[in-house]
Amino acid sequence: MFKVIIGCAVIFSFFCMLLAAAPFTPAVSGSFIMLLFAGAIGYKGYLQSSLILLLINTLAVIGSPAINIENTETLLFLPILFSISFGGVLVGVRKLTLKHVL
Repeated sequence: MFKVIIGCAVIFSFFCMLLAAAPFTPAVSGSFIMLLFAGAIGYKGYLQSSLILLLINTLAVIGSPAINIENTETLLFLPILFSISFGGVLVGVRKLTLKHVL
């Protein structure tokens, strides 16, 4: 069941990536949510799926013309969001390497 949810998340992320290329679209918020989901499943140990989600959603967020970098709130929000998502994957990698070493 969890593999079906991850598959739907990848399809939704790809759809959001395609829509995020257009200006004034709310698809970027879907990419923000999927970045947090990628960090959560990376923490749980599903590293391949989380890395795919990180790639797709990072490209969607960076390539979107709807992101206004001149805004101070955006400059504070994006590093926090990326640190949570990439940090979850890094902690998941650390947990899996410690599990296989011992």
